Amino acid sequence: MRPLSNYIGENLILVQPSFFKREYEFKSSNELLAKMYFPKFLSLTAVVEGFGEKYEIIRPSIWKSEISIRKFGYDLTFASLTTNFFRTKGRIALQNGKCVNLKFGAFKRICEIFSESEELLIVIQNKFSLKDKNIVTIQKNSSIIDENPWMVMMIWYFLIERKKSGAGAS
Repeated sequence: MRPLSNYIGENLILVQPSFFKREYEFKSSNELLAKMYFPKFLSLTAVVEGFGEKYEIIRPSIWKSEISIRKFGYDLTFASLTTNFFRTKGRIALQNGKCVNLKFGAFKRICEIFSESEELLIVIQNKFSLKDKNIVTIQKNSSIIDENPWMVMMIWYFLIERKKSGAGAS
């Protein structure tokens, strides 16, 4: 499998193929890069298969907005996503003390992922359709993206959960 940095400038798609199933796919124009699904009907735990590994995205506590990721079958998490109170900015704390900053645009239409030095790495744009569909564009070649390709699926999980909680509030 090619590293994500090789897809610079291409439109990668995050899509929910079936409206009735909680399965999501991350794909390029010609190949499936990763798949995320919820193993149980009302589960908060998502399983990500792709990038040569299998991961679990979990919410350690329903009282906190933190989202964590771990290898499938293990208990130790190695990265976590936290946001501010209004969910306009966020941060993914990676292993070895590295971090990635997130900025969410107005009306939940865009998510920008920045490196620690504030370089734009990835843009995720929400496209209106009956199915959940987002366009992912890799902006810059970075080792952070190549070492942590699951980061896109973790942010996608956050966007799905934010949309669900926002729909329940209205």
